[in-house]
Amino acid sequence: MDNNNPVKKLILGFNSNLCRCKKCPSYPGHKDKVVYCERAKSPYMVKKISCLCPQCRVWKLNRFAETYYCASGAAPLSRI
Repeated sequence: MDNNNPVKKLILGFNSNLCRCKKCPSYPGHKDKVVYCERAKSPYMVKKISCLCPQCRVWKLNRFAETYYCASGAAPLSRI
């Protein structure tokens, strides 16, 4: 990860308006960090109820194809 990339810093901010994770039905709660597609999977158990990844701007910016990054971990093909 490029720590000097201002877009990445904005996206990784806990309250990023670009991220939909906290509104997702599968969000594990516990004030867990978000932006799993750019960060890593959650340390908490994830119940795969429904996934909002395809509605997320971060997901669209990267043109990701996968979902449930909260359970599987960061996407290796991030363009940010």
